[in-house]
Amino acid sequence: MATSIKNATHYNWGQNCNGWHLLNTNSLSVIAELMPSGASEELHYHSNAQQLFYILSGKANFELNGRREIICANESIHVPPKHLHKISNNENEDLRFLVISQPMAQSDRVDVINHTEELKEAVKTLNVEWLEKYFKVEPMDVIQLSDPQTEIIDKGGMIYYARHNDKIVGTVSLLKVETGIYELGKMAVTQTAQRIGIGTILMEHCINIAKQKKLSKLILYSNTQLKSAIHLYKKYGFVEIALESGHYDRANIKMEKII
Repeated sequence: MATSIKNATHYNWGQNCNGWHLLNTNSLSVIAELMPSGASEELHYHSNAQQLFYILSGKANFELNGRREIICANESIHVPPKHLHKISNNENEDLRFLVISQPMAQSDRVDVINHTEELKEAVKTLNVEWLEKYFKVEPMDVIQLSDPQTEIIDKGGMIYYARHNDKIVGTVSLLKVETGIYELGKMAVTQTAQRIGIGTILMEHCINIAKQKKLSKLILYSNTQLKSAIHLYKKYGFVEIALESGHYDRANIKMEKII
């Protein structure tokens, strides 16, 4: 029997969006989706699945790894695993498209979301967990983590979170140092969500934001005993610079990336 949106399993998602499972197996998923005018999904990635978006009608505003482009009817875009992306409909008509995922993508999705007041405890909980495992919570940490709205957001900074299976499992902050220069810090991923690329994706997201906002430089403070972290920073273009005293007791290295 032929499968269509008339007999396929239907579900609602996001901002009044609709989906129909045309094929739903562990190895391959094909979904027909309808996104009304003005709707958008959360920025996210899939840890295992690759996806192909094929536009049936309308015009999609697509963001992929910080780049924005418009995908028109009868065009497609491929999204490899662990690539941040989101689709939006900024036009005045409905957007209809197919999403083909290999393997099925529903269980490996990680959203990257902005700070809200409801999430203020998460940045503290995640960072304290990480600090107590490797170092100690310092006075500056207590001040910033106890009131992130006042100490980070209201001072021009930004906080982002990783959400997996409806739980906040990671976070990172961009703390304003001066105009055009921000500190990448307060990055932490809970132990139960390790090894699905969250730290790397949060790093990429911060670099994308820095480019979009035309910042001149990102700096960070770390410790050389965190070999995997130092390797990640170098991979993304951070280089060691002179370390001033008094910023963090745990820091024995300072790095910067020119944007």
